[in-house]
Amino acid sequence: MTDLMVVARFSISGVLGPGEPALGLTLAEIDFWLTAVDRATGATTPIWTGTAHPSFEIDNVGGYGSIYTGADLDDYNYFVSASYDGVTVLDQHWVNGGVGLANVPIGTAVEFTYTVVDTPGGNPIEGVKVEIHLNVAGTDVYWVGWTDALGVSRDGNGNKPRLDPGTYYFFRKKGGYNFNNPDTEVVT
Repeated sequence: MTDLMVVARFSISGVLGPGEPALGLTLAEIDFWLTAVDRATGATTPIWTGTAHPSFEIDNVGGYGSIYTGADLDDYNYFVSASYDGVTVLDQHWVNGGVGLANVPIGTAVEFTYTVVDTPGGNPIEGVKVEIHLNVAGTDVYWVGWTDALGVSRDGNGNKPRLDPGTYYFFRKKGGYNFNNPDTEVVT
């Protein structure tokens, strides 16, 4: 499970015309609907049904949000609607949106742990650049990261690669080390 920040942005017709941020709306006058949609089956599961309200306002942008702590982005996309029923005249009183992981078809990608160690000692090597390719020639970079203190590959955001089932070719690079590239890995 992960946290999903749900934000609705409302605007008004202000001095410069429509689209200016609607600031200072009363949180209790904004209602949220949130629905999870299973990417494999299309089945829907209502989470918030118009009785949830934002818990915070984002300063200066007219955004109002809450955090849903039970999101499962591996299996579901999420769709939100928000309505405003207060007295302030807005450009529109309903806003809609959706979110899901990009490039993950039907939830088949899995988090893959790839650890780089020295031989023969088996000690983790920190700071190794790891490139994942779809071909053995290594001409099509699919993912890039670096190993942490435990030798585990992570991207710039600290995430391990998410890979669909298949065969991947890992290329490792670090000064002072000679790796036998590529290392072929099969993800199931």
